Amino acid sequence: MIDPRLKETANEAAEALARAAERYRPTVRFREVGRVLSVRDGVLRVAGLPGARNEEMLRVGQRATALVLGLERDAVQAAVLDAADTVREGDRVQRTGALASLPVGRALLGRVIDPLGRPLDGEALVGTLRPALLERPAPPIHARAAVHRPLYTGILAIDAMFPVGRGQRELILGDEGTGKTSLALSAMLRQANTEVICVYVAIGRRRAEIWRVVDALRRGGGHWVVVAVPEDASPALRTLAPYAGTTVAEHFRDRGEHALIVYDELTAHAVAWRELSLLLGRPPGREAYPGDVFYLHSRLLERATQLNNELGGGSLTALPIATTEDGRMSAYIPTNLIAITDGQLVLSRPLFAAGERPAIDAGLSVSRVGGKTQAQAFRRLAGKLRLDYAAFLELESFSRVGTRLEASASRRLALGRRLRRLLRAPRLEALTEFEELARLALASRAEALLRIPEDELGEFARTLPEALRALDGGLATRLGEEVVLSEPDEARLFALVDRVVEARWPAEPANA
Repeated sequence: MIDPRLKETANEAAEALARAAERYRPTVRFREVGRVLSVRDGVLRVAGLPGARNEEMLRVGQRATALVLGLERDAVQAAVLDAADTVREGDRVQRTGALASLPVGRALLGRVIDPLGRPLDGEALVGTLRPALLERPAPPIHARAAVHRPLYTGILAIDAMFPVGRGQRELILGDEGTGKTSLALSAMLRQANTEVICVYVAIGRRRAEIWRVVDALRRGGGHWVVVAVPEDASPALRTLAPYAGTTVAEHFRDRGEHALIVYDELTAHAVAWRELSLLLGRPPGREAYPGDVFYLHSRLLERATQLNNELGGGSLTALPIATTEDGRMSAYIPTNLIAITDGQLVLSRPLFAAGERPAIDAGLSVSRVGGKTQAQAFRRLAGKLRLDYAAFLELESFSRVGTRLEASASRRLALGRRLRRLLRAPRLEALTEFEELARLALASRAEALLRIPEDELGEFARTLPEALRALDGGLATRLGEEVVLSEPDEARLFALVDRVVEARWPAEPANA
């Protein structure tokens, strides 16, 4: 005899199957599978993918991935991103339906990744991450606000003469080996005690150089992410690197936070794009670069901005780096980047060879936006510093001819040499706001400055902030926190500087 409970269960199952059969509607699923027609230096020609989109990711064979970069009538062109040595003609190619993206989130802080979000530091990514497209349109005009907050770099020559604002794009330009990476790294290390999150993008750098930067960031603390592509990576992966870094930085900017991104360097990025474009058969233009190389960088750097309060008020500041040859700023890529950015810091090889650190050429460098964001105390103390320093460099160059100089010119040279000593910055050592203001106050006291021997000025400048704190801790604290200098505070600061100098180098009594 059949158990009634089993019979009831069987009837319920039969009814459920009948209902499912009534609802079922057969569908046809299309899956495009292509074949590799040709392989040439990491560039593929693939047939059988009529629905492929530009910049779509493809799976090639068992291991390789590729990025669609060209659409033809009967084939697509794709660049292999990794495992290029495993790709052969006739290999199977599948569409993924997804554009190039990487995971973003706070779990990336303190990590080293490649442009596709894969960790390079030997540990798995742990934490909440969400995918984000590498290519995104720049924020429209109505989403932006004026740059209104300073980004302190801890380098007196920059913060005083060429200030950078949050949301600005300031180009770092100079010959190979003039300290461009060190300058940008010092600015990143200065953010260790602030809310600014730093993203460093290494494009085609040597592996040893990349890990030296990573070690410096780890020692300096703070919040940072490194997106790295070594020099032996495929040109397609090198081309994606700055867009991946910008996507990571935008994740924080769009949440109302502040980010600083360093592209090291966009000259190597342009070279990678030129290499890839020539392999794709695109016509070359000036210096063999393709015609869209300006758009390559403009659509990237336009993503750095200050958002308005309705969108959270976050900011993304960009410090792109470019290399010149023999100081030739009129080359194709440097002129493009100068036209795109809001100013440039030009590093001079002669100044670098003379021992100046940083070797900033005051005559060629400019900040078109940051001056509007400069703190009141810096504006008050460094108002004429740039013009005076540029005039000194010109006078010094003229004096090398051997012409006899007047007493006033000799005095200006003596002041200029001491000013140059004050502007020197030890490698990877950033100054606080009060330490910078103390040096600017000393630079404003010509008589006191001339009393200090040149060879002792560097050590004295390092000990000056502590001496001022010992004499008036309240003033030092107020200046460091508010960065505002009233007339009474200015007079008090100058008096303290004169007092510290007088204690060590007393003024000679005037002749009767």
